[in-house]
Amino acid sequence: MKVWDLHCDTLYALLEAEKKGEPRRFDRNDGMMDLQRMKQGDYLLQCFACFVDLGEGEDPLVRALQEADRFRQILAAYPDDLLWVRTPADIDRLLTDGRIGAMLTVEEGGVCKDDPAVLRTFYELGVRMMTLTWNHKNGLAEPNVMPGYSEDRWPAAPNTTGGLTRRGFEFVAEMERLKMIVDVSHLSDAGIWDVLRCSRRPFAASHSNARSCCPHLRNLTDEMLAAMGDRGCLVGLNYCPAFLDDSADRTHLVSRVGDMARHLRRMIDKGGEDLVALGSDFDGIGGELEIAGAQDLPRLAEGLLAAGFTETQVEKLFWRNAARFFHDNL
Repeated sequence: MKVWDLHCDTLYALLEAEKKGEPRRFDRNDGMMDLQRMKQGDYLLQCFACFVDLGEGEDPLVRALQEADRFRQILAAYPDDLLWVRTPADIDRLLTDGRIGAMLTVEEGGVCKDDPAVLRTFYELGVRMMTLTWNHKNGLAEPNVMPGYSEDRWPAAPNTTGGLTRRGFEFVAEMERLKMIVDVSHLSDAGIWDVLRCSRRPFAASHSNARSCCPHLRNLTDEMLAAMGDRGCLVGLNYCPAFLDDSADRTHLVSRVGDMARHLRRMIDKGGEDLVALGSDFDGIGGELEIAGAQDLPRLAEGLLAAGFTETQVEKLFWRNAARFFHDNL
Protein backbone atom coordinates (compact mmCIF):
# COMPACT_ATOMS: atom_id res chain seq x y z
CA MET A 1 0.00 0.00 0.00
CA LYS A 2 1.58 3.27 -1.09
CA VAL A 3 1.82 6.10 1.48
CA TRP A 4 1.34 9.85 1.04
CA ASP A 5 1.92 11.63 4.38
CA LEU A 6 0.87 15.27 4.79
CA HIS A 7 3.10 16.21 7.72
CA CYS A 8 6.34 15.41 9.52
CA ASP A 9 8.83 17.50 11.52
CA THR A 10 11.94 15.69 10.29
CA LEU A 11 13.68 18.81 8.95
CA TYR A 12 13.41 20.42 12.39
CA ALA A 13 14.67 17.25 14.08
CA LEU A 14 17.67 16.99 11.75
CA LEU A 15 18.62 20.63 12.27
CA GLU A 16 18.22 20.38 16.05
CA ALA A 17 20.46 17.30 16.16
CA GLU A 18 23.12 19.14 14.17
CA LYS A 19 22.98 22.17 16.47
CA LYS A 20 23.50 19.87 19.47
CA GLY A 21 26.60 18.37 17.83
CA GLU A 22 24.85 15.07 17.15
CA PRO A 23 24.21 15.19 13.40
CA ARG A 24 21.87 12.61 11.87
CA ARG A 25 21.99 11.23 8.36
CA PHE A 26 18.78 11.27 6.36
CA ASP A 27 19.29 7.82 4.86
CA ARG A 28 19.42 6.20 8.30
CA ASN A 29 18.90 7.78 11.72
CA ASP A 30 17.36 7.17 15.13
CA GLY A 31 14.28 9.34 14.57
CA MET A 32 10.94 8.30 13.11
CA MET A 33 11.63 9.08 9.46
CA ASP A 34 14.58 8.20 7.24
CA LEU A 35 15.04 7.05 3.67
CA GLN A 36 15.53 3.39 4.53
CA ARG A 37 12.34 3.22 6.58
CA MET A 38 10.36 5.18 3.99
CA LYS A 39 11.27 2.46 1.50
CA GLN A 40 10.19 -0.20 3.99
CA GLY A 41 6.89 1.65 4.43
CA ASP A 42 6.36 1.87 0.64
CA TYR A 43 6.14 5.67 0.62
CA LEU A 44 4.89 7.50 -2.44
CA LEU A 45 5.34 11.03 -1.03
CA GLN A 46 6.25 12.77 2.20
CA CYS A 47 5.43 16.41 2.97
CA PHE A 48 8.39 17.85 4.89
CA ALA A 49 7.47 20.83 7.09
CA CYS A 50 9.74 23.73 7.92
CA PHE A 51 8.55 23.86 11.55
CA VAL A 52 9.29 26.95 13.64
CA ASP A 53 8.46 27.57 17.32
CA LEU A 54 8.07 31.33 17.77
CA GLY A 55 8.75 30.87 21.48
CA GLU A 56 12.32 29.66 20.98
CA GLY A 57 13.67 33.14 20.36
CA GLU A 58 15.32 32.53 17.00
CA ASP A 59 14.56 34.65 13.96
CA PRO A 60 11.63 32.61 12.53
CA LEU A 61 12.39 33.50 8.93
CA VAL A 62 16.04 32.47 9.24
CA ARG A 63 15.06 29.23 10.95
CA ALA A 64 12.54 28.35 8.23
CA LEU A 65 15.11 29.09 5.53
CA GLN A 66 17.63 26.85 7.29
CA GLU A 67 15.16 23.98 7.20
CA ALA A 68 14.31 24.67 3.56
CA ASP A 69 18.04 24.56 2.84
CA ARG A 70 18.29 21.19 4.59
CA PHE A 71 15.44 19.94 2.39
CA ARG A 72 17.40 20.98 -0.71
CA GLN A 73 20.52 19.28 0.62
CA ILE A 74 18.60 16.02 1.11
CA LEU A 75 17.23 16.16 -2.44
CA ALA A 76 20.70 16.79 -3.83
CA ALA A 77 22.20 13.92 -1.82
CA TYR A 78 19.66 11.29 -2.96
CA PRO A 79 18.63 12.13 -6.54
CA ASP A 80 18.07 8.47 -7.42
CA ASP A 81 15.66 8.02 -4.50
CA LEU A 82 13.76 11.31 -4.16
CA LEU A 83 11.70 13.42 -6.56
CA TRP A 84 10.87 17.03 -5.69
CA VAL A 85 7.12 17.53 -6.20
CA ARG A 86 5.85 21.07 -6.86
CA THR A 87 3.35 20.78 -9.74
CA PRO A 88 0.57 18.49 -11.03
CA ALA A 89 3.02 17.34 -13.72
CA ASP A 90 5.41 16.25 -10.97
CA ILE A 91 2.61 14.17 -9.44
CA ASP A 92 1.93 12.54 -12.81
CA ARG A 93 5.61 11.73 -13.08
CA LEU A 94 5.73 10.45 -9.49
CA LEU A 95 3.11 7.80 -10.20
CA THR A 96 5.37 6.13 -12.77
CA ASP A 97 8.87 7.25 -11.73
CA GLY A 98 9.68 4.79 -8.96
CA ARG A 99 11.21 7.42 -6.70
CA ILE A 100 9.69 8.76 -3.47
CA GLY A 101 8.16 12.22 -3.73
CA ALA A 102 9.17 15.04 -1.41
CA MET A 103 7.09 18.19 -0.96
CA LEU A 104 8.14 21.24 1.06
CA THR A 105 5.65 22.84 3.48
CA VAL A 106 5.76 25.34 6.37
CA GLU A 107 4.32 24.93 9.87
CA GLU A 108 3.94 28.46 11.28
CA GLY A 109 2.73 31.30 9.10
CA GLY A 110 4.56 33.75 11.34
CA VAL A 111 7.78 32.95 9.45
CA CYS A 112 6.51 35.32 6.74
CA LYS A 113 6.56 38.25 9.21
CA ASP A 114 3.18 39.41 7.86
CA ASP A 115 4.77 40.28 4.51
CA PRO A 116 3.16 38.84 1.35
CA ALA A 117 6.49 39.28 -0.44
CA VAL A 118 8.04 36.72 1.93
CA LEU A 119 5.09 34.39 1.31
CA ARG A 120 5.66 34.65 -2.42
CA THR A 121 9.38 33.99 -1.92
CA PHE A 122 8.59 30.81 0.01
CA TYR A 123 6.41 29.73 -2.90
CA GLU A 124 9.35 30.29 -5.27
CA LEU A 125 11.48 28.19 -2.92
CA GLY A 126 9.02 25.34 -3.44
CA VAL A 127 6.67 25.61 -0.44
CA ARG A 128 3.25 24.28 -1.44
CA MET A 129 1.33 24.22 1.86
CA MET A 130 1.51 26.35 5.03
CA THR A 131 -0.25 26.41 8.39
CA LEU A 132 -1.42 29.89 9.34
CA THR A 133 -0.29 29.32 12.95
CA TRP A 134 1.43 26.90 15.25
CA ASN A 135 0.85 27.26 19.00
CA HIS A 136 1.47 31.01 19.22
CA LYS A 137 -0.61 34.00 18.21
CA ASN A 138 0.95 35.72 15.20
CA GLY A 139 0.06 38.52 12.83
CA LEU A 140 -2.23 36.26 10.80
CA ALA A 141 -4.38 34.49 13.37
CA GLU A 142 -4.67 32.79 16.75
CA PRO A 143 -4.31 29.06 17.47
CA ASN A 144 -6.42 26.88 19.73
CA VAL A 145 -3.51 25.60 21.86
CA MET A 146 -1.57 28.56 23.31
CA PRO A 147 1.55 28.76 25.52
CA GLY A 148 0.67 27.51 28.98
CA TYR A 149 -1.86 24.97 27.71
CA SER A 150 -2.19 22.04 30.12
CA GLU A 151 -4.27 18.90 29.98
CA ASP A 152 -4.80 19.25 33.72
CA ARG A 153 -7.91 21.17 32.60
CA TRP A 154 -9.43 18.46 30.44
CA PRO A 155 -11.12 19.10 28.15
CA ALA A 156 -10.18 22.73 27.62
CA ALA A 157 -12.44 25.22 25.88
CA PRO A 158 -11.62 26.09 22.25
CA ASN A 159 -10.76 29.57 21.03
CA THR A 160 -14.00 30.76 19.44
CA THR A 161 -13.21 34.49 19.33
CA GLY A 162 -9.63 34.92 18.06
CA GLY A 163 -9.81 34.20 14.35
CA LEU A 164 -7.99 35.58 11.32
CA THR A 165 -6.66 39.12 11.38
CA ARG A 166 -7.09 41.43 8.41
CA ARG A 167 -3.61 40.37 7.28
CA GLY A 168 -4.63 36.76 7.77
CA PHE A 169 -7.53 37.17 5.34
CA GLU A 170 -5.12 38.79 2.88
CA PHE A 171 -2.71 35.86 3.22
CA VAL A 172 -5.47 33.31 2.54
CA ALA A 173 -6.38 35.18 -0.65
CA GLU A 174 -2.76 35.40 -1.75
CA MET A 175 -2.07 31.74 -0.97
CA GLU A 176 -5.09 30.79 -3.07
CA ARG A 177 -3.84 32.98 -5.92
CA LEU A 178 -0.44 31.29 -5.74
CA LYS A 179 -2.04 27.84 -5.39
CA MET A 180 -0.28 27.29 -2.09
CA ILE A 181 -2.51 25.10 0.10
CA VAL A 182 -3.92 26.81 3.20
CA ASP A 183 -3.40 24.47 6.19
CA VAL A 184 -5.71 25.00 9.20
CA SER A 185 -4.14 22.49 11.60
CA HIS A 186 -3.35 24.35 14.87
CA LEU A 187 -5.71 27.20 13.92
CA SER A 188 -8.37 28.34 16.41
CA ASP A 189 -11.99 27.31 15.95
CA ALA A 190 -12.80 30.90 15.04
CA GLY A 191 -9.99 30.92 12.47
CA ILE A 192 -11.11 27.68 10.84
CA TRP A 193 -14.63 29.07 10.40
CA ASP A 194 -13.11 32.27 9.01
CA VAL A 195 -11.23 30.21 6.40
CA LEU A 196 -14.38 28.26 5.58
CA ARG A 197 -16.23 31.53 5.00
CA CYS A 198 -13.57 33.41 3.02
CA SER A 199 -11.77 30.73 1.01
CA ARG A 200 -12.60 30.02 -2.61
CA ARG A 201 -10.45 26.90 -3.00
CA PRO A 202 -10.22 23.63 -1.04
CA PHE A 203 -7.81 23.69 1.88
CA ALA A 204 -6.30 21.14 4.26
CA ALA A 205 -5.86 20.26 7.91
CA SER A 206 -2.62 18.37 7.49
CA HIS A 207 -2.52 16.66 10.90
CA SER A 208 -5.79 16.78 12.87
CA ASN A 209 -8.34 14.24 14.09
CA ALA A 210 -12.01 14.09 15.18
CA ARG A 211 -12.89 16.05 18.33
CA SER A 212 -16.03 13.99 18.97
CA CYS A 213 -13.73 10.97 19.41
CA CYS A 214 -11.18 12.81 21.57
CA PRO A 215 -11.97 16.34 22.83
CA HIS A 216 -8.50 17.77 22.26
CA LEU A 217 -8.47 21.32 20.91
CA ARG A 218 -6.24 20.26 18.00
CA ASN A 219 -9.01 18.06 16.64
CA LEU A 220 -11.87 19.11 14.35
CA THR A 221 -15.53 19.21 15.29
CA ASP A 222 -18.17 17.21 13.43
CA GLU A 223 -19.45 20.45 11.91
CA MET A 224 -15.96 21.34 10.64
CA LEU A 225 -15.48 17.88 9.16
CA ALA A 226 -18.83 18.07 7.36
CA ALA A 227 -18.16 21.56 6.02
CA MET A 228 -14.66 20.59 4.85
CA GLY A 229 -16.00 17.47 3.20
CA ASP A 230 -18.55 19.55 1.31
CA ARG A 231 -15.75 21.87 0.13
CA GLY A 232 -13.46 19.11 -1.18
CA CYS A 233 -10.88 19.64 1.57
CA LEU A 234 -8.39 17.15 3.00
CA VAL A 235 -7.74 16.11 6.64
CA GLY A 236 -4.62 14.16 7.60
CA LEU A 237 -4.94 11.63 10.45
CA ASN A 238 -2.47 12.53 13.22
CA TYR A 239 -0.79 9.65 15.10
CA CYS A 240 -0.19 11.68 18.30
CA PRO A 241 -1.47 9.85 21.42
CA ALA A 242 -2.98 13.04 22.89
CA PHE A 243 -5.16 13.53 19.80
CA LEU A 244 -6.30 9.89 19.57
CA ASP A 245 -6.66 8.59 23.13
CA ASP A 246 -9.73 10.02 24.88
CA SER A 247 -8.84 8.65 28.34
CA ALA A 248 -9.77 11.00 31.17
CA ASP A 249 -6.42 10.19 32.81
CA ARG A 250 -4.04 12.21 30.62
CA THR A 251 -0.88 10.93 32.33
CA HIS A 252 -0.43 7.83 30.17
CA LEU A 253 -1.77 8.03 26.63
CA VAL A 254 -1.32 5.51 23.83
CA SER A 255 -1.55 5.86 20.06
CA ARG A 256 -3.39 2.71 18.97
CA VAL A 257 -4.51 1.53 15.55
CA GLY A 258 -7.92 0.87 17.10
CA ASP A 259 -8.28 4.54 18.03
CA MET A 260 -7.11 5.57 14.56
CA ALA A 261 -9.90 3.41 13.13
CA ARG A 262 -12.42 5.01 15.50
CA HIS A 263 -11.43 8.53 14.43
CA LEU A 264 -11.42 7.59 10.75
CA ARG A 265 -14.93 6.16 10.94
CA ARG A 266 -16.16 9.44 12.40
CA MET A 267 -14.26 11.55 9.88
CA ILE A 268 -15.65 9.53 6.98
CA ASP A 269 -19.15 9.50 8.46
CA LYS A 270 -19.17 13.31 8.72
CA GLY A 271 -17.04 14.37 5.75
CA GLY A 272 -17.01 11.43 3.34
CA GLU A 273 -14.28 8.98 2.42
CA ASP A 274 -12.63 11.47 0.04
CA LEU A 275 -11.83 13.77 2.99
CA VAL A 276 -9.29 11.62 4.81
CA ALA A 277 -5.54 11.26 4.38
CA LEU A 278 -2.50 10.53 6.55
CA GLY A 279 -0.72 13.21 8.60
CA SER A 280 1.58 11.27 10.91
CA ASP A 281 3.41 14.16 12.64
CA PHE A 282 6.47 11.88 12.77
CA ASP A 283 9.49 13.42 14.50
CA GLY A 284 7.09 15.85 16.16
CA ILE A 285 5.34 13.43 18.53
CA GLY A 286 6.35 11.03 21.27
CA GLY A 287 4.84 8.65 23.78
CA GLU A 288 3.63 5.09 23.31
CA LEU A 289 2.97 4.53 19.60
CA GLU A 290 1.77 1.38 17.85
CA ILE A 291 2.79 3.05 14.57
CA ALA A 292 6.16 4.43 15.66
CA GLY A 293 7.93 5.17 12.39
CA ALA A 294 7.73 5.12 8.62
CA GLN A 295 8.51 1.40 8.54
CA ASP A 296 5.26 0.62 10.39
CA LEU A 297 2.80 1.81 7.75
CA PRO A 298 2.12 -1.70 6.37
CA ARG A 299 0.96 -2.62 9.89
CA LEU A 300 -1.44 0.31 9.88
CA ALA A 301 -2.93 -0.80 6.55
CA GLU A 302 -3.33 -4.34 7.84
CA GLY A 303 -4.93 -3.10 11.05
CA LEU A 304 -7.47 -0.91 9.26
CA LEU A 305 -8.41 -3.70 6.86
CA ALA A 306 -8.87 -6.02 9.84
CA ALA A 307 -11.06 -3.34 11.47
CA GLY A 308 -13.48 -3.52 8.53
CA PHE A 309 -12.36 -0.76 6.18
CA THR A 310 -12.41 -1.75 2.53
CA GLU A 311 -9.26 -1.87 0.45
CA THR A 312 -10.59 1.06 -1.58
CA GLN A 313 -11.11 3.13 1.58
CA VAL A 314 -7.62 2.34 2.84
CA GLU A 315 -6.08 3.21 -0.54
CA LYS A 316 -7.93 6.52 -0.53
CA LEU A 317 -6.70 7.24 2.98
CA PHE A 318 -3.13 6.16 2.31
CA TRP A 319 -2.50 8.00 -0.96
CA ARG A 320 -5.26 8.35 -3.53
CA ASN A 321 -7.13 11.22 -1.85
CA ALA A 322 -3.93 13.21 -1.30
CA ALA A 323 -2.66 12.60 -4.83
CA ARG A 324 -5.98 13.77 -6.29
CA PHE A 325 -6.24 16.77 -3.94
CA PHE A 326 -2.76 18.11 -4.69
CA HIS A 327 -3.01 17.33 -8.40
CA ASP A 328 -6.26 19.32 -8.59
CA ASN A 329 -5.18 22.24 -6.39
CA LEU A 330 -1.49 22.98 -7.04
